[in-house]
Amino acid sequence: MSETENNINIKANFLTLFIGLLGALVGYLLNIPLGPMLGALIFVFISKLASLPLTLSKHYSSFALYLGGIFMGSRFPHNFLEDFFIWHVSILAIPLFVIFCVVFVSFYLKIFAKYNLSTAILSGFPGGILTMVSLGAETKGREDTILSTHTLRIVMTVFVMPFALVYYGYEITENISSKAQILNYSNLSLFEIVMMILVGIISLIIARFLKLPAGDLVGPMFGVGYLYAAKIISGELPPIILIFVLWILGSNLGLRFPRLDLNSFLKLFIHGCLIFALLFLLSLLFTFFLLPFSNETGLSIFLAFAPGGLGEMATIGVIFGANPAFISVHHVVRVIFCALLAIFLSKRFLIK
Repeated sequence: MSETENNINIKANFLTLFIGLLGALVGYLLNIPLGPMLGALIFVFISKLASLPLTLSKHYSSFALYLGGIFMGSRFPHNFLEDFFIWHVSILAIPLFVIFCVVFVSFYLKIFAKYNLSTAILSGFPGGILTMVSLGAETKGREDTILSTHTLRIVMTVFVMPFALVYYGYEITENISSKAQILNYSNLSLFEIVMMILVGIISLIIARFLKLPAGDLVGPMFGVGYLYAAKIISGELPPIILIFVLWILGSNLGLRFPRLDLNSFLKLFIHGCLIFALLFLLSLLFTFFLLPFSNETGLSIFLAFAPGGLGEMATIGVIFGANPAFISVHHVVRVIFCALLAIFLSKRFLIK
C-alpha cells in the first residue's frame, strides 16, 4: 500500500469512528436500550448511503471484542464451572433448531422471495455468515443476496430485541446510562487488572489457534470468566468499557450492510421482517420446550437461540442480566454446526 493510500485509509477509519461516536453519544443521551450501539449503527449506515468514504480496520473490531470478552467474563456467575456440565440438553437441541431454521426459511425464500436454491439454503442458516457467503461463491449462489439477508437478520435482532425485552418487563441490570457510575470500579487491584489483561490475551491467542467462532470475544470471555468463577478475582469493571464496545460494534454493523437501490432494499426488508418473525418464533418455541430441562432463566435460553450474532446476543445478555457464558457456548456450537451442515449440503446437493 502506497503512502497516499495509507493516508486515505487512516482518514476513512477516523471518519467512521468519529461518525460512529456521534451516533453512540446520541443513543447514550437518549437513554434507549443498547443506545450506543444502535446510534453508531444508524449514523454510520446513513453516512455510507451518502457515499462518504468509510472503512473500519479489523484491528478496531478485534480490540473491541477483546475488551467486550473481558467485561462479559467479569459478569460470569460464580457457579459457572458447575453449571457448564449440565447444559447438554439445550446444546443437543441446537442441531434440531438449525435444521428447523434452514428448512422453513429456505422454503420461504425459494417459494416467495424467488431466490435460487443455493441462495435460499445458504441464506436460511441462523449463523456462520462468512461461511455462507464463501459457499455461495462455489455453488452459484448470489453472494450479495446471502450477505444482505444475513446482515439484515442480525441488524433486525439488535434493533428489536432490547425494546421487546423492555416491553415485556425485563429490567436493564447493567446500568450504562448513569453518568455517575460509568467510570466506577470496585475492589480491583492493579495486580488483578494486569492478570485480567494477560489472561485475556493468552485466551484470545488460544481461541484464534483453535479457530473458534468470534474467538476474539469468546477466548477472553472464558479466560477471565474462569478467574471470576474460581473467585480469584471479584471486583467489577467500569461500564464505560461496555459503552466503548457498543460504539465499535455498532459502527462495524453499520458498515457491513451493503448499499442497495430503493426497490431492492424494500424487497429485502419485507422478506427480512418475515424471516426474522419466523426465526423469533422458532427461538421462543425452543425456549419453552427447553425451560423445564434447564436451570437457566428463560431469557438466557432465548438469547442462546435468538437469530442474532454471538457478540450482539452476549452483550444484550450482560445488559439484561442473563448468563453470557450460557449464551456464548450455545452460539459457538450453533455456528460450528451451521458451517458443517452448510458444507455437507453444498458438496452433496449444490455443487455440480
